[in-house]
Amino acid sequence: MATKHKLDSKDPHYKEGRRMALELKHEHILAEAKRAADERKRVRDPPHTSKRDSVGRGKPRGRRGGRRHASATATYPTFECSLSSSVEVPFTATSTKLNPQEEFEKNMERLSDILASCPSAGQPQSSSASSWSFRQQKASERWKEARPYHLKCLISKEAVGHPLCGLCNKPAVIRCRECLPEEWFCGDCDVLHHKKQPLHNRECVIRGFFEAIPPTTCIIKGEAGYCTHEQACTLPTVKMPDCSCGGTNFTVLPGKPVILITINGRFDLHQPLYECQTCQQQWTPDFKDLLRSGYWPASITNSTLYTLDLLSSLQELKIISPGFSRQAFAKLLEHRTKCGGRSGPINGDALQRSFLELSYASFEEDQLCCGAPFTCPACTPEMLAVSADGNRKLYRFRRNGSSDDPGFFEGLFVAEDSVVSRFVDTIQKAVKNTQGRGTCGDSQWTAARETSRRASKLDEEGMEVAVCRHGFLLKALNMYRGEIFAYPLYLQKELMPAKAQFFAMDVACKYWPYLEKVASVLPALQELTTMKPFLSVMHARAHATKCEINWSGRNQEGAGTTAEEEVEQVNSYLSRCALTTKYMSKAARVDMLTLHAMGWNEKKNLSLHQALSTRYVKTCQRLHDETARLADLKTELDCTDELVSQWLSDVKEWAAGETPGTSRVSQGTTHKEIQQSIEGLYLSVRHRKRTLYCQNDSSKFRHRLRRKLAEDKKLLLQEIQKYNDLVLESATTIDVAVVEHSLTGENTVSQIWPWEVHGSANISIKKRVHDQVMLTRRLHEETRVLVLEMAQHCTWLQSLAMVLNNKLAEEDQGNEGLCCLLRRRLSEVSERFQMVLQQYKTALGPEASVLLHVEEEDQSDLSSPDTSEDEEENTI
Repeated sequence: MATKHKLDSKDPHYKEGRRMALELKHEHILAEAKRAADERKRVRDPPHTSKRDSVGRGKPRGRRGGRRHASATATYPTFECSLSSSVEVPFTATSTKLNPQEEFEKNMERLSDILASCPSAGQPQSSSASSWSFRQQKASERWKEARPYHLKCLISKEAVGHPLCGLCNKPAVIRCRECLPEEWFCGDCDVLHHKKQPLHNRECVIRGFFEAIPPTTCIIKGEAGYCTHEQACTLPTVKMPDCSCGGTNFTVLPGKPVILITINGRFDLHQPLYECQTCQQQWTPDFKDLLRSGYWPASITNSTLYTLDLLSSLQELKIISPGFSRQAFAKLLEHRTKCGGRSGPINGDALQRSFLELSYASFEEDQLCCGAPFTCPACTPEMLAVSADGNRKLYRFRRNGSSDDPGFFEGLFVAEDSVVSRFVDTIQKAVKNTQGRGTCGDSQWTAARETSRRASKLDEEGMEVAVCRHGFLLKALNMYRGEIFAYPLYLQKELMPAKAQFFAMDVACKYWPYLEKVASVLPALQELTTMKPFLSVMHARAHATKCEINWSGRNQEGAGTTAEEEVEQVNSYLSRCALTTKYMSKAARVDMLTLHAMGWNEKKNLSLHQALSTRYVKTCQRLHDETARLADLKTELDCTDELVSQWLSDVKEWAAGETPGTSRVSQGTTHKEIQQSIEGLYLSVRHRKRTLYCQNDSSKFRHRLRRKLAEDKKLLLQEIQKYNDLVLESATTIDVAVVEHSLTGENTVSQIWPWEVHGSANISIKKRVHDQVMLTRRLHEETRVLVLEMAQHCTWLQSLAMVLNNKLAEEDQGNEGLCCLLRRRLSEVSERFQMVLQQYKTALGPEASVLLHVEEEDQSDLSSPDTSEDEEENTI
């Protein structure tokens, strides 16, 4: 029979339970309110699609019938959930050019077929609607209340007391936290128990407090009391009876000394020496036995060993914190050694050598399992854009004593210097170079040059890298002559098999004429001109306004919302590596940067499905908002569709022509010079403010740049005042307040000067409509691009699973270790495929808004790229 209890309001448990109940009720109310708000929003904003299929999104409105070309359709058979089947995935290339709407419908059908081929892997997890600030406030209050108690417990844990041995109940003198719950041992039991556990951290209490002791120290009780003695400890390894007589009775004796380095520091042990009691044969573990035991040698002699867990932790630390050096890691291990009552130095150079050897062996192992570290699954086989940029922070100081040994990963990610050098020499011999830096308007760009001199104190002056629009690193090369055009030209040539449609740069307006000039002389490079030039969207803000209209990716048809600033994010990550790589040898620098690049791509690969699905949902929402904003803008300016088309043509015509001179002022030459001076100073100040931190890693140099920037800004205001004094009409004067506001960085719209007018309306109004129309068109294109990329991601995983299945079938009767690796790899791909399917189903279904609450990858701590050694000569 159930018993009814009466609650006592004075009971402290009653108060705690009441508080928890109120919090749960508060969270439930918040969740109900948010669910109701989402439902109202869904009713108010109906989906833009007409029909829903098994995926949940359905086909967008477009053509309602009509004949489709059979050759333009890619067919995909139905796949089972398990990726262990050997069904082939045919890929039919598109032979007929479709219009954007037909292509979108085709890609949506393709992605829908893939997603519908497998059942749902479960419902998406709903995000919590509880208040973060409320929880943080409550947690702070509880911690504050508990602080006195925590301090009391912290002090009381240092009391030794009178403990007893957990095995024999004698007075205990040794404590081992790794043997919990039986942590106390007497001297005899400690020797018996820890003889096979030399890696445990122990503490003795014979002096009245806890004192860490090494494994080679034991406690003996004599007539005068307790005292310490030295003992030999052997390295723990797997059992390895290897006697030719077949005997099973053998003893383990201490062999030659060996140093073992774990995450807890250094241990001075002895290698086990096995002796057969039947034939007296002796042997020690070889490399295979040590590797099976979880150790990796620091040298061929096996006198120093590292645990595999330690080297794995070092690799993860290097990827998470690129500026973390091997010497700092060695100091950390030495500190852990001291905390364990042990002593001895740890060689950082030997640690790095051993780490690189293991990394290369792991890379070769991954290659046997069909690894592709520098391939973007969403860009295979059709890539939209490639972006290249130089990073001047990845320089390396010249070292006369460095070794000339080749690196482990020579040519894998960073191109071989000899190959790049031959290519640059060929280009410079075939084409007559133009000296000096390139200009856009009156602004000079350090990267826009055809020739450059070498720095005297540096070997490599930086690195030119190429990435796709998802931030995957594809290829890189060392720069020895600054940022010359021949370097991105080499990367573009190497990445031509990827069939990218656009090639993006921060100085594409100067690079593309150079490419056309080179291609006219060297027919082998003529294929490169089939790609389209793309000026990075954010870099375009620092270019002249006409240049932005002509070259910016925002105005390129078919580019979507590709910003091609992903190379800046990658460079911000790689720039942190320069804290250590600038002091390395040539080979070690290449190897370490390659490992960082592979680690970066691996993390990008793990979150690719989240990035694509979230981007698709946000793009659909933004498309709806920007379409409404364009309609409001047309209403505000009373524009018809015909007038908008005319204004778009006017803006393109204005951008394609030269800025006309002014004949209204008698001092025509002076007036023209002032206009050019204002444009040049404005672009220079804006560009310097943008690149003050991202291109310079020296605080002393940044201070000098700030001083130069203040001088240029003062001169700019003086030139504006001169122009306003020369102009008679107040309508054509320059508003100084507007100029200063645009220089703060809050305004991303390019400055339009009074002399840049066209027709009856000011060109700034026409450009405003032009920018809004271009943005809306790019958002339409982005939805089609994302659907294609999600389909390619799924197809890539399916193809990889089939390749693994085929290889596993070939190796079934061969190498057992390789078969196990292939099975594990196949299992990982299968699990990832199911995860990707569920994510894309959610993105295309009615619960797409759930993805907006997923916490995105935080990259706010990444610094920005590029340092320019010779920028000082140009600015100071």
